[in-house]
Parts: sequence; C-alpha cells; structure tokens
Amino acid sequence: MEEIRNELKDNFIWISADETTDSCGCYIANLIVGTLQLEPSSSYLVACKELEKTNHSTIAKFVNEGIKKIFPESAVEERVLIFLSDAAPYMIKAAKALQVFYPNLIHVTCFAHGVHRLAEEVRFTFGNVNKLISSTKKGFLKAPARIKAYKEKLPNLPLPPEPVITRWGTWIEAVLFYNEHFEAIKGVVNE
Repeated sequence: MEEIRNELKDNFIWISADETTDSCGCYIANLIVGTLQLEPSSSYLVACKELEKTNHSTIAKFVNEGIKKIFPESAVEERVLIFLSDAAPYMIKAAKALQVFYPNLIHVTCFAHGVHRLAEEVRFTFGNVNKLISSTKKGFLKAPARIKAYKEKLPNLPLPPEPVITRWGTWIEAVLFYNEHFEAIKGVVNE
C-alpha cells in the first residue's frame, strides 16, 4: 500500500468500482485506482470485498473505505476526479452519494457497457430474429444426428454460433452469421 500511496501522491486520481457474483453466489466488489496523467500510468486493485448485498449505499461505503485505506491521514477529496463504473442504477446512485465526499468527482459510465446495452436493446427489438437464433441453438444442442446432418450438407460451414447473453457481442455475431448463411441453414433445418 505504501508503494501505491507514493505513486498516487500529489496526482489527480481516477477510481473504478465493479461488483460481480462469484461461483458461490457471493457479491464481490473491486476497487481500482490510478492517476490522471498525459502518459498512461499503472492502475492498482486496492480493495476487494464480499458485500452482504449490492446497492448504492454498500458500493459508496466500499469505495469510500477503499480510498481512506490508501490515504488514511491525508485529504484526497479534492484530487479524486473520475469514478468509472457500469451504468447500473445502483452505481449511478452510488456516484451521486460519493460526490458529497468528493466534490470534484465526475461519474463516467463505461463505454463498453453502453454498447452492450445497445446490443441488448437490438435483441429485444428484433424478437423474431432472437427466436430464430434461440430455436436453432436448441435444435442442435445435444443432437448428434442433427449436427452430423448439418456437417454433411454444409461441410465447409461451421455450426451456427451459440450466443451466451452474458458474453458481450455473441448475439450480434450470431445475427451476422445467420444473415450471411440463412438460406443454407434453412435448408438443413427444413430437411
């Protein structure tokens, strides 16, 4: 921690927090910090904690405690400038709560999260396409005879992608695949 303190001292600071659920169903929060400089600098994982529940107050408390852990005696409130998070409503509310302690704090939501949310909106808007992808995925899932027929009919074409909603972009990749190979896949399915 002393090395991190020395790296961050006298610099403007950015922070990023995220929360995930581990394999046991526990809520795990992480806090990363770095300095705002013209040249890219190192970032540091300074706190990782299991939370009883995830809401704006537990996240705000976690972030504040993490910053105080790095700088227990010095005032850094004016130097913490950016809070990067996803666009979950509780993170937005946590950012507003943190602005009380860090008056110069600007909340920035992750661009990748925004693009993912846009892709999710596209998936919901095009329900028929989503149904096609889902039905075809189910049709080949654990069906060796169907997979064999597909490979015999389309030997140079890989099996259709199996999108996983929690893996960003996989649904869009599947849409592009079906767009390019729709007639061929349709022929196999109709047989």
